[in-house]
Amino acid sequence: MRCVNCQRPLTQDFTLTALLSAQPLRLPRLGVRCEATFTRIDTHTACPGCGRAESPQLCADCRRWQAQGLPLLHHRALFRYDAPMRLFIQQYKGQGNYALHQAFWHLLPQPARGIAWVPVTSEPHHLQQRGFDPVLGLFAGLPLQLWLTKADTPLPQAQKKREARLATPQSFTATLPRHPAATVVLLDDLYTTGRTLYHAQTALRAAGYRGTIRSFSLIR
Repeated sequence: MRCVNCQRPLTQDFTLTALLSAQPLRLPRLGVRCEATFTRIDTHTACPGCGRAESPQLCADCRRWQAQGLPLLHHRALFRYDAPMRLFIQQYKGQGNYALHQAFWHLLPQPARGIAWVPVTSEPHHLQQRGFDPVLGLFAGLPLQLWLTKADTPLPQAQKKREARLATPQSFTATLPRHPAATVVLLDDLYTTGRTLYHAQTALRAAGYRGTIRSFSLIR
């Protein structure tokens, strides 16, 4: 097996605890050297509302969401959006290198009873252009629940400046199962302003969901 990023051979070294665990064994598809180029976020010193690195107090962005009457998502993310991660996202989403979708599966949370992992799915137009859904790929190691549908919008979030992102109108609708889980964790590849995830939260509430809603992304 080779690293999905640099194609060097991978070596596996599992602890006895991991081998004896009841959880499925996730094989790393990213080499140690490549993984070390990305900067992990320390959750102990991250913003309790959005997971922003080195912001242990509630940040101004989260206070703004609260001022709008929105419950905080208590977001968590794995990595900072620095130069190596920008390159990764460009190769994965911009250049369509779908092999990279498995790169971080071994770092994803383990499934747990009572939690629904709900991805923020692509717009139909973007899905047609790219040929795959980047969020579904990154989190395919989890039992995903497709409760959200996103309508086409005039311009992708990545092409907007901050103020335009914050002003993006609602484009999500939600369809709930008969007996939804007690907790939803919304999944996205990248948290920037939080606008997309808060729209997703609002759509779930509008559909009648009354449980706990949190969010998680690869990057913050």
